[in-house]
Amino acid sequence: MYNWHVQEMIAAFVESQKPHFEAQHELYLHGLYAFVDMQSHLLTLLGFPPVP
Repeated sequence: MYNWHVQEMIAAFVESQKPHFEAQHELYLHGLYAFVDMQSHLLTLLGFPPVP
């Protein structure tokens, strides 16, 4: 029923990525803030008041 080999491969992959978790977190936050900033500028251009 379960493919333990695939589960072990996934667990090994996650373990191999642990040293990069902090960099991936920073990249995620940077992308999120850039997206929100872009949307804020777009809404301001469309006439919505900026939110402090």
